[in-house]
Amino acid sequence: MACTYTFKCSVCEKITEAELPISIDQKAVHPPCMFCGEPCNYFWVPSVPQIVFRDGATGSWPSKGNRFKQYRQKESERAATRQKARYGEAKVAIPNYKGEETGTWEEAKSQAIKDKGLEVVPAYDAKIAEANKNKIVV
Repeated sequence: MACTYTFKCSVCEKITEAELPISIDQKAVHPPCMFCGEPCNYFWVPSVPQIVFRDGATGSWPSKGNRFKQYRQKESERAATRQKARYGEAKVAIPNYKGEETGTWEEAKSQAIKDKGLEVVPAYDAKIAEANKNKIVV
């Protein structure tokens, strides 16, 4: 957490502001003046304190929704790790028709169309779309 403090230059007497942690002694700090570069002394200005929070992505405290989202994401990752440890990696369907492996799902689809007709097309289209989605394009 930081607070904005006001400093007055000891040479040109211009007033500048600096954002410092609350835990620091503002009277012991002498930041350089933005105008002439000489050290500045703490200058008390009676005003409302300006506090800056730095925890959230927007510079504010993280909202309760964000905390729950992070918690659910971590729990989901833990559950996935436990599932992989218990059951191993997920099995991948191998392109085939009637138990015989083919090179691609398109080949399996063409064999199925020759054998059974066009009513089998939707089942193979879903597999082809899934294979294309997972394919890495270079």
